[in-house]
Amino acid sequence: MKGLEIARAFWEEYGKPMMEERFPELLPLVAVGLVGPGSECYGYDDEVSKDHDFEHGFCIWLPDEDRVSRRQEFLLGRGYESLPKEFCGLKRSLFNPAGGNRHGVFRTADFYRQMTGIPGTPVGLRAFLSVPDVALAETINGEVFHDGLGEFAAIREAWSNPPADVQRKKLCGYLIRMSQTGEYNYPRSLARNDIATAQLAAAEFAKAAVSAFCWIHNRPAPYYKWCLRALEDYRDGDTLTALLQETLAGEADDAIPEACSELLFLVKEAFPECAGDEDLQHAAFTIQDKIRDGVLRSMSPLAAIGAL
Repeated sequence: MKGLEIARAFWEEYGKPMMEERFPELLPLVAVGLVGPGSECYGYDDEVSKDHDFEHGFCIWLPDEDRVSRRQEFLLGRGYESLPKEFCGLKRSLFNPAGGNRHGVFRTADFYRQMTGIPGTPVGLRAFLSVPDVALAETINGEVFHDGLGEFAAIREAWSNPPADVQRKKLCGYLIRMSQTGEYNYPRSLARNDIATAQLAAAEFAKAAVSAFCWIHNRPAPYYKWCLRALEDYRDGDTLTALLQETLAGEADDAIPEACSELLFLVKEAFPECAGDEDLQHAAFTIQDKIRDGVLRSMSPLAAIGAL
């Protein structure tokens, strides 16, 4: 079973009955699920994933103290800790992973503050630009199994749908990053016989290409080790995946230009105003010119993706 399936089964078999018996008054007020860091939250976990920070568990998110007191939070935490320490062949770790607790009882506001720096719904375009793509991806991945108030899901929905201006600015930045690393710095490094720098440029190109692809679909790319895996979630990601695998396997001379052509094709499909553009940079600035917010439109595209 995948980690998300195990989490849901653990909730249904033990967590929900525990709450119905001991905390029936809280069940309509909480949200339950598994969201955040970890391959299991993306559904990308496999047998290798189980070698560290992998255990059965789920998250319980509470509203503010006006509705659930600190004492209730403490008692519910004790209730969670009383759940079985073994489930589906997994054992709960005695130590917290490097990123802190991933399961247990949390306040909704604290969870979103930790993930995004903002304790709730994003307000304004700059809220999205203040959150790194990886953090945004970890905020909206996983699954919610139960949400009595709908509060957690409403905030999650807001973060899951970046405004069109944000999508355009992010995509613009990553297209320019692709051009900068793959079309410019990669061949120049080879011309200097600087193979190591060329390999770094190829890797940066591949990361930017995945991010550009994801933002075409108005989604942030996940942590680097799951970038190529993320392309499998999209029906139009196969060709780019193959080209980036060639790029990273040392066959970048032909693969990089072909990957640029593939991205330009996908951009033209999604943004018809780019139909006449012949390269990534022209497409990037065509997309940027359609941004309605003047301040965001004038911002450096590379600043918008944290690449300055």
